[in-house]
Amino acid sequence: MILSRDVQSEAAPTPIEIDWVTVSNVYFPIEDDKLESYRLASTPYIEASVNLPHSQRGIHASRTYEAVKTAVTNLEYQNIYQITPLIAKTLLEKHIYSTKAKAALRTSLFDVAKTPVSNMESVEHFDAVFKSYAYRTNGSVLVRNFVGVRAVGITACPCAKEVIREVYAHAGGNGNGSLIPTHMQRAYADIVVETDGTIRLADLLEILRESFSSRTVELLKRLDEAALVVSAVEKPRFVEDVVRTAANTAVRRFPNVPDSYRLAIKVKSLESIHRHDMQSKLRTSFGKIRRQIENNGMA
Repeated sequence: MILSRDVQSEAAPTPIEIDWVTVSNVYFPIEDDKLESYRLASTPYIEASVNLPHSQRGIHASRTYEAVKTAVTNLEYQNIYQITPLIAKTLLEKHIYSTKAKAALRTSLFDVAKTPVSNMESVEHFDAVFKSYAYRTNGSVLVRNFVGVRAVGITACPCAKEVIREVYAHAGGNGNGSLIPTHMQRAYADIVVETDGTIRLADLLEILRESFSSRTVELLKRLDEAALVVSAVEKPRFVEDVVRTAANTAVRRFPNVPDSYRLAIKVKSLESIHRHDMQSKLRTSFGKIRRQIENNGMA
């Protein structure tokens, strides 16, 4: 049956360009039970978007779903880094009126950690995201790819530790600060970096976990718990410290990533002695961080 009208292709009643029109919460089954060395904690879900010119009323949503289905069907999850770029490029092939497209895939993964003293295995989980942006430019399609993770850790307050150290030193106590207590809180950190294909999930996860005062561990026997608390107190960090440490570590770990590539880091701590929370964000480029480090803060 041939329909008489293509409603989406009709002129828009109000001629305003729209940045993104998205098909979201698209789920596809996964055949493999592992992604790289990580076990999957959930079925990945996908979002796919295109822009819409002022002259057109709506997108053809089925074409967006088809682009997602094509990419997922043609690639194995072991090659998950290639799914979002393929979706983004296919979106522009199917939506000829769009000049840009984006795709995001999010999932939760499991890995295994060793407890610090008892050396037992603890099952941990983290979140991962893959994003791609495609742009029509000079008759071709330019694609920019990003990968990111979210990790959970501990922040220990440097300020409270120093105040306690000074108070107890004046009172005749131990003032060397080696085991001086401070308040601690659970913190969440996200890092998303533009990638040339060489950056892996394990790299980003390690960067975040090393940037906290300490990582969290699900399984802790009593001696493990004591060791983890001491390690956190001995490396006190503000959320600002965590962001800067992660940024510094990222540019040093990936020296060949171009200066123009982007990265974003966000850290939020759920404060233990306050009702409020603390949050720190950084959105910048690899080159700007490198210049600031080399020039003592001057970009």
